Amino acid sequence: MPTAPRPKRALVVLARAPELGRVKTRLAREIGEAAALEAYRELGTAVLGAVGRLGDCDLTVAFTPGDMEGRVRAWLGPAPRYEPQLEGDLGARMLAAIAGRFAAGAAKVLLIGTDCPDLDPELLETAFARLDRADAVFGPAADGGYYLVGMKRPIPELFEGIPWSSPATLSATLARAAAAGVSVAVLDERRDVDTAADWRAWRAVRSQESARG
Repeated sequence: MPTAPRPKRALVVLARAPELGRVKTRLAREIGEAAALEAYRELGTAVLGAVGRLGDCDLTVAFTPGDMEGRVRAWLGPAPRYEPQLEGDLGARMLAAIAGRFAAGAAKVLLIGTDCPDLDPELLETAFARLDRADAVFGPAADGGYYLVGMKRPIPELFEGIPWSSPATLSATLARAAAAGVSVAVLDERRDVDTAADWRAWRAVRSQESARG
């Protein structure tokens, strides 16, 4: 029986194994490590639940540490493809994950993390559509970083020498894109859940949605 062709669109979710004291460290300083771990689990489940509804898309979870696949699968479920992240800083790991999907035959690749639970299929469809006219697309986060990056070819310049996890992450990336002649599309801003205030605000919205049924 012939193998079904793989989708030309790919989505990569970067995830760290849910280990006490190793995830949501900024949030943990405010609410404690155990509570931060449970928050991280809930956020990741919400993100995977949302992106799993996206049609015609090859979904991969790129996880770290590399020997924790079993723990990540137990958390996020059996459906997606799981691949260990390569070594290096955040930029190197993101670039490798994106390049891997192009090598597998994708024509457009989006990459997200597990910190922005406000993602939904409509926003991801918009991101894919923006790549019809731009080389790269970014979803700006309120803290100066970005919750999504997408491209239709690997662009190493956008991942090298960037101040990661800083208020200048996105601005430095956009400046690098302009210098390299890379056309960029920008989505609506979203807020990552990094602080206790972020967490309480998101939980309040979830409670309201549940109450409405």
